[in-house]
Formats: sequence, C-alpha cells, structure tokens
Amino acid sequence: MKVVGFISGLAVGMAATAAAVAAMYPDVPRRMKRDGRHVMHSVKRMF
Repeated sequence: MKVVGFISGLAVGMAATAAAVAAMYPDVPRRMKRDGRHVMHSVKRMF
C-alpha cells in the first residue's frame, strides 16, 4: 500500500505544480499542448 500512497502523492504534486505554472504563465498550457501535438506527429512520421 505504500506504493499506492507514493504514486497518488506524486500525482497530486504534479497537478499542483501544473496549476501553479498555469496560474503564473497562462500561455504555457496552450504551448505545451501545441508542442505535444508536434512531437506526436514527428513520432508518427518516424514509424
């Protein structure tokens, strides 16, 4: 059960960090989404 607590704590920490960054820099989530799409397209082109 320690692993479940660790993973849930990690997920909560990542969500809090993402929320803090989104609050400070409102354009970052949009930019991350756009860059993620570019990465996915380039990975698909490789295969």
